[in-house]
Amino acid sequence: MSLWLLASSTLWAAAPAQQYQQLRSQATLLAVNALLYFDADPRAQPDARHLASVREAQQRLDALALQLNLPADMGDSLASLNAWLDDLQAVRRDEAPRYPQLLIGLLDSRAQLDRQSDAAYQQVQADLQPVVRLLNRQSLDIASLLLHAQARSARVLGDHSLAYSEVEFTARDQAIEEGFVQLIALLPEQADTLHKQRLAYRFVRQRLLDRDPGRVTGSLERYLAGIVVALDKLAAR
Repeated sequence: MSLWLLASSTLWAAAPAQQYQQLRSQATLLAVNALLYFDADPRAQPDARHLASVREAQQRLDALALQLNLPADMGDSLASLNAWLDDLQAVRRDEAPRYPQLLIGLLDSRAQLDRQSDAAYQQVQADLQPVVRLLNRQSLDIASLLLHAQARSARVLGDHSLAYSEVEFTARDQAIEEGFVQLIALLPEQADTLHKQRLAYRFVRQRLLDRDPGRVTGSLERYLAGIVVALDKLAAR
């Protein structure tokens, strides 16, 4: 089955509220992997799996856009995201110092799409069960801290619309911890899986919360991207 068909069939089939949720998380994971792959150091040898993840997320976003019949403003934001990605892929590796400015544009387009998707989600989420809304919030909080950490490592944090205040940063971390506690209590049949996800988050938590730039690596993405997708799939059930 092609990636497009996979994206548009059983894996991502869901009510509109969950499709907007997936639109937000997939756009965030696209940005995370773009930050990892388009390393500004010309000597870097980025992992091609991150580019494959970018393209897979892009196909899923396009499929979700068709399913949701996005309004013009959201369609424009998604088109802008895709355009920045096209520009990044057109830059040769020996011109890698050009990547950060293009990444900032991509991140700003993602932020605009995220705000629009959130507004659309709020309009249609009234009938969702509280546990589903909690799963959605948990997924987005983890994805947002992952994106924040990768933007910091890529040294573009503060130059675009992602930067958080200290209060916002601490609040998201606390919400994630509390979210796991609540989800484990509400979903006893998923307790083992959720407990493992909580341990994985705690394992990388210090790196997520570290305010200093670090070296661009894919270790945080390997630990957390799967959790984001798993929480979305569980909510869609």
